[in-house]
Amino acid sequence: MDSNSSPGKLHLPYYKCPKCGGSNFKRWELPHPLILFEVIFPALAFNEIILGQRIPKTMLICKKCDLPEFDRSYVPCPSCKTLHLSRLASGKRAFGNWRGIRCPLCDEPIPCLRNLFSWGILVLSFPLWALPYFLHFRKQPLPPLYLLENGQPPTPKKITNKTWIYMGVGWGGFMWIFMNLYNAFTNGELPSWDSMLITLPIWALGGLLFSFTLWFFTGRKPYKKVQGKQDIRPNI
Repeated sequence: MDSNSSPGKLHLPYYKCPKCGGSNFKRWELPHPLILFEVIFPALAFNEIILGQRIPKTMLICKKCDLPEFDRSYVPCPSCKTLHLSRLASGKRAFGNWRGIRCPLCDEPIPCLRNLFSWGILVLSFPLWALPYFLHFRKQPLPPLYLLENGQPPTPKKITNKTWIYMGVGWGGFMWIFMNLYNAFTNGELPSWDSMLITLPIWALGGLLFSFTLWFFTGRKPYKKVQGKQDIRPNI
């Protein structure tokens, strides 16, 4: 029996994995630790308020597919019951979603999380954004989770080892520039070349550690049991 049909288990009879046709999913939503982290970690308010990055309230990970987690993680649409591959919402589509996102197939909104510190910032800055929002931006359609190609979801780009390296270097480089600008703003003067050169390899290593962590949790194939005795990891 499918685990979703067992008493007390996740019951999602209307969701089917588009790759394997299974309906056995891990469900990530509050109070899942990773989802809770998105809500309570203060630094992520910057991603929401400044970058416009929004995280769906619910993520479904197919437990049947023999694929890395990023290729079996889906964003469910509660309106049309479509499962959207989560990594299609990447690149430019990951930014600018301040008001939320919508399903690209049925145009209905997909519920998103809101960081607690983002709520605080929005409440304090209400006089600044309320008038333009209610007069103009509220009437605009929400951006889609991803852009369709000829009416169909696009084919996701293949992820290689170079992809993870580029991701780490990009994140480390962004944080290196951001922190130097932040220090210049708070101290009232530009940082010295010595301090910038010292922090460059630190943020480079930090970026690589960041990308390694993402690969470790989302880029590896699942472990498979051999004759019910031991677990092995397939070749990546």
